[in-house]
Amino acid sequence: MKLIAGNEEDCFVKSGDKVYVGKDLKVGLVNTKLTLMDGTITKFPNKDVTAYRHHDKMYMLLPVICEYNDTICQAMMQYITSKAEYSVFKYCCPQNGDLFFVYKNEKFYRRINSSMAKDELAYFDIKVR
Repeated sequence: MKLIAGNEEDCFVKSGDKVYVGKDLKVGLVNTKLTLMDGTITKFPNKDVTAYRHHDKMYMLLPVICEYNDTICQAMMQYITSKAEYSVFKYCCPQNGDLFFVYKNEKFYRRINSSMAKDELAYFDIKVR
């Protein structure tokens, strides 16, 4: 994915096979609104959005895997970091707090055990309090 540095166009929405770039983004309950450089607003139904970036945070629609390795649903997860072919994403679970998932070459690799999160995330240079 191409990153844009030092540019006002630092937001994007991916819907279907297209990526739309703009300068601001608002995510609502039903729709996501992207403000383009000319000030026009493009609206996307949330059910069609597969990824978005709002300034310095990027989110992708990924499967939520429970502790028994069953897929519960799909949810927007925040991209945290990458190292080698591994990427770490965070899911803010209403019942269990923050859950971390590791993807290898864009495929689910493993869920990070919350009791071992501090040690496992240290590999990715992530400090856990």
